[in-house]
Amino acid sequence: MIDLPPPVELAAETSLQERVRRGLNSFAEAERRVAHALLGEYPMAGLKTVARFARRAQTSGPTILRFASRLGFDSYAAFQDCLRTQTQIRLQRPLMRYPVNEAGAQDYSHIARKLRQNIDGVARNLNAVLPAIVALLSDQDRGILCIGGRFSGLIAAYLHHYLRELRPGVRLVRDSSAAWADDLLEVRPGGIAVVFDFRRYQRDVHDFAKVAAAQGAEIILVTDIWYSPIAAFVTILVPCPVSLAAFIRQRCDRARGGRDRHRRRRGCAGNRRA
Repeated sequence: MIDLPPPVELAAETSLQERVRRGLNSFAEAERRVAHALLGEYPMAGLKTVARFARRAQTSGPTILRFASRLGFDSYAAFQDCLRTQTQIRLQRPLMRYPVNEAGAQDYSHIARKLRQNIDGVARNLNAVLPAIVALLSDQDRGILCIGGRFSGLIAAYLHHYLRELRPGVRLVRDSSAAWADDLLEVRPGGIAVVFDFRRYQRDVHDFAKVAAAQGAEIILVTDIWYSPIAAFVTILVPCPVSLAAFIRQRCDRARGGRDRHRRRRGCAGNRRA
């Protein structure tokens, strides 16, 4: 597991998840079981009572309390308060998560600035893990599967297109999940699955990655700053700022609203003339 610096634009809801991920190598064995139990059912596992959480992690109550203390909480109640806050944020609609404060719908320089910020953010997050990614993808003894969701599958296809020009053994997992079982038959221990999964995360992509990981594949996950659930069992995680998407969508919604109001006014004027 590779330690990462805090991702750019990392929101409060993911800071605890990130601390747990980064601390995996420093936890004692029993605490590591607690961490894996939490990441595997995040954040709901941590909202259980101490006794139920301990049973879930196959450890003791004092270990649960020690784990919360290692994360910087004075009590288990404070740990759960943090998780509840994060859960409330996760339940918000995606557009509510990415604040868009810029004024002036016609100032398109905001789009260029947001795009630069997103690219810079991805570059900073990628810096820590790029050597490891290159080492994995250039190892021709490892087969590679590229997979994405409904829209992110286009990025997976783009990556597949370039990788197959550089090396053999690269397959694209097509967007029909009915055929994914055939692709999973090709997974071997030490193989690689490059997975793209963004909000709203797809259950079938998650299930594919989980089975591939269980079969011994190394998972490279490219996701947003809120983290796909696949992050619980990845080898390498690349979080991407996505504020530009919400920014553009907000502008589109505003333009659509203006168009609808214009149509209603024209309809009312036509009715008055009639």
